[in-house]
Amino acid sequence: MIFRRSLLVAAAVLSLGTGAARAQQPSFDIVGLKLGMTESEVIAALKAHDATLKIQSIQSAYGYTDGVSSFQTEPFLSRVEGHAAKPTSQKADFIILFTPPPQGGRVWAIERQQPIATNQPTQEQYAAALKEKYGPPTATSPGGAHFAWDFPAGKPNCIPRPPDRPGFPAYRPGAGDDLNFLLNLWQKKKLAPADLSTCASRLHYVLSSTNGQVISSFTASLIDVAAYATSNAAANRQVQALEEKVRKEREGKGQAPKL
Repeated sequence: MIFRRSLLVAAAVLSLGTGAARAQQPSFDIVGLKLGMTESEVIAALKAHDATLKIQSIQSAYGYTDGVSSFQTEPFLSRVEGHAAKPTSQKADFIILFTPPPQGGRVWAIERQQPIATNQPTQEQYAAALKEKYGPPTATSPGGAHFAWDFPAGKPNCIPRPPDRPGFPAYRPGAGDDLNFLLNLWQKKKLAPADLSTCASRLHYVLSSTNGQVISSFTASLIDVAAYATSNAAANRQVQALEEKVRKEREGKGQAPKL
């Protein structure tokens, strides 16, 4: 995978059991997967959650040009995927995205998609488990199937949700959306601050039901917007410097023909 400028890179839930009481402070993780983790920590957390998962690390590179020839940076880790041993679809159960160099190798987004085939909880049971683990949500949809949490408190949400769909994610790591494009668009509309390093991190849960009685599947996503924005900007500056270097080298070798 070679990217020109902005890197599209990308995820992860909690047990619904009713065991021992959890700590009062919210733990913003998805089955042990946390923002800021390294590749080895992610793989360890995935194996601890489900030893049968098929785990794949994927590398990417940025492309640049001297105006004539094309080049690419050294490959770097962009994502880790976890696939169920008996998948129900071609999509990965887990998608974990990593920041690019020079600030690379740290998780900035996690997404988990999973069906619930047995012991399906009601929406009320699932919502109660979410609130027990993460605390009161920042936003909840009118139907109670979409939830969002912003953290730490006091920082702005830079991924604005549709006004008529509170709690629903405006960006999903596993959907292939270009977050850099979306952030620039929201900045132009004054929906995101000029300084994206001030953005809150955001957790989303989207619950789905096939019969309106019990939850049959869910999607969870955890996003560090500030880490993405700052690392992507640093990567763009680095690639721009490489491009300027090779352009100057090519121009320095240019010779006009004898006239």
